[in-house]
Amino acid sequence: MKIKFRISDFLVHALKRHNQRIFQKFRRSFKTYTCLILVTGMLLYFYNFQLQETDSLRAPEGALRVNKPINYLINTSTCQIPNDDPFNDDVMPFLKVEERSECSKYGLLSYIDKKNGVATLNVNKSLLSTYSNMPITCCYSNITRTNYEFSPDNEIKLSSCVPFESVVLYYPYVQVNCYNVLKNVYTNVHATALYRPRKRENSENSKFSVLLLGIDSMSKSNLIRTMPKTFRYLEDNFYNLRGYTKIGENTLPNLMAILSGHNMDQLNSFCNDSVKFNNCKFIWDKFKALGYVTAYLEDEVEISTFNYNRAGFSEEPTDLYYRAYMIASEKLKLVLRYGLYYCTGPEVAGERVLNAAKDFAITFKDSPSFGLFWANSFSHNDINLPSTMDESMLNMLTDPELLRAMDNTILILFSDHGFRFGDIRYTHSGWLEERLPFIYFHLPEKFKRIHRDKFDNFMTNTRRLTVPYDVFNTLQDILRMGNPSYVVQPSEGCISCQSLFAEVPENRTCNDAQLSKHWCTCKGHVYIDPNSPQVRSLGDRVVNKINDRIANSSEGYLCSTYSFRRFIASGISKPYVNSKNQSVNYYLLMIETNPRAMFEATIEVSVESNDIVEVFGLGRIDWYKPVTWCIRKSHIKGLCYCPWSSVFGYVKNVLFNIT
Repeated sequence: MKIKFRISDFLVHALKRHNQRIFQKFRRSFKTYTCLILVTGMLLYFYNFQLQETDSLRAPEGALRVNKPINYLINTSTCQIPNDDPFNDDVMPFLKVEERSECSKYGLLSYIDKKNGVATLNVNKSLLSTYSNMPITCCYSNITRTNYEFSPDNEIKLSSCVPFESVVLYYPYVQVNCYNVLKNVYTNVHATALYRPRKRENSENSKFSVLLLGIDSMSKSNLIRTMPKTFRYLEDNFYNLRGYTKIGENTLPNLMAILSGHNMDQLNSFCNDSVKFNNCKFIWDKFKALGYVTAYLEDEVEISTFNYNRAGFSEEPTDLYYRAYMIASEKLKLVLRYGLYYCTGPEVAGERVLNAAKDFAITFKDSPSFGLFWANSFSHNDINLPSTMDESMLNMLTDPELLRAMDNTILILFSDHGFRFGDIRYTHSGWLEERLPFIYFHLPEKFKRIHRDKFDNFMTNTRRLTVPYDVFNTLQDILRMGNPSYVVQPSEGCISCQSLFAEVPENRTCNDAQLSKHWCTCKGHVYIDPNSPQVRSLGDRVVNKINDRIANSSEGYLCSTYSFRRFIASGISKPYVNSKNQSVNYYLLMIETNPRAMFEATIEVSVESNDIVEVFGLGRIDWYKPVTWCIRKSHIKGLCYCPWSSVFGYVKNVLFNIT
């Protein structure tokens, strides 16, 4: 059979090839120029950062000298956690008053009204004249998540904009645009939980809903300092776990211990940073399978728990997954505070989190539900900024409609860890606070009545050593209360951990709770002179450990090699016998290096030989982001210091997509 070709086919093919060559050439040129601009800007920023490096980074004299605390948060036979004054002298230099930013000089021109489960989007006609003297028309678009193969978690699309004055919503996330004949005068986005009836059983053995509301990087001490009204309300109406201690460095390990019961080594075996989180095992999947409506929202989409240097979700993990809404909100007019989005459009980003949590709880007050709502925007980068949200948080917690929903809801207000970076971390208070996030429980009166023994156990546990793995087991206990056939699966990260509704042993140790000595605050340390022979000899050896970790990474060649400069602070424990039957001390060392970086190390040292027996933790405690730009996703990003010579390696990585 003969194959016939037309001349027009060749012409079309030739034209396509010509266009492809032009496009490819444009892409190469665009990428090259973009990289050059990026590198130039980076060099200028890096140079400016180095110029600003002064001795102001040094810790206050007397860091770690608080040796005899007056009292304890918990005081058991095996664990005494100091109860430091939130206003200790070593903290006071870092405290200041933060003013609230107003995101709009006018009220909101659009709002959602809910009646009998029906959500209506409205234009606030009483405010039209404040936005324009000319007639205003408003339209709305649905915000949807795209289903791109490689980045479904990072792209959104808007439907065509439909004019409205008042319209019933059938999709949970919408964008509103209002304009006169000359310009756009108002843009905002809204989220609402649309009612899906799943009626709660009308019996004493009913299912309790769970609402997890998190504030990133907030210790109990900082809650007291910055949100005193909220703190007082929580003390009067909630129950505090005084010995609650973090189990990992940042948000991911501490939150995943609650949501999955796994530690990071276990997670990385089946749920590493190259795999979508849908492959992981979440507690919300168990709730969903048993008829609960589920939700997850987190602000600051670039640094959110499952997307920062991670693959995110390929499919929506919960019934209500607010990420598309939050992405849309961060495309509006922004006001930055300490590098994060304080205002997204005409609303405070943190209030979007609170409002969504409140709306979810109220909407499903008669249905079993499980929701996680997490705020980064007003707490992650500054210890004082949470003060601007104190009133908002109190208003949310005392809202009459929410209080009615709390009759069937266990509300957990908590954090992942304290403040991790900056000058406050060079103090004793900063060391302690970083390990002690706040956590408060609201338990409904019905729960206390039906499960009196569980409530009594919980109250005992408020003065015991507790960890995130216990919260994971507690969530399963809540599932079993409403579903007696449910089989609890113990936390794999801590087999000996248990529900907080069962009594935690009085003699529980950090080892029992799978707490590394680096995070454990049960064994106090006392000040030791950094110029003493046994401490002075440890400086170079600790820095060598840091250099070894960097050198063993695939991207380590991009980083500077450190040398020891000085001790910022040092502490030592009482001697004890370790698992190898050796007499040892553990040392807490805060070290400054050349080039300038600040590290914290917890090491076990032989009493007899002064040799390092084990390194329990090495962590960066200064603001390292400006000098780690050459590392993209590696686990050594927090250890690295990128020299100018790394610019060329970084450009190579960008141009050839080496990760």
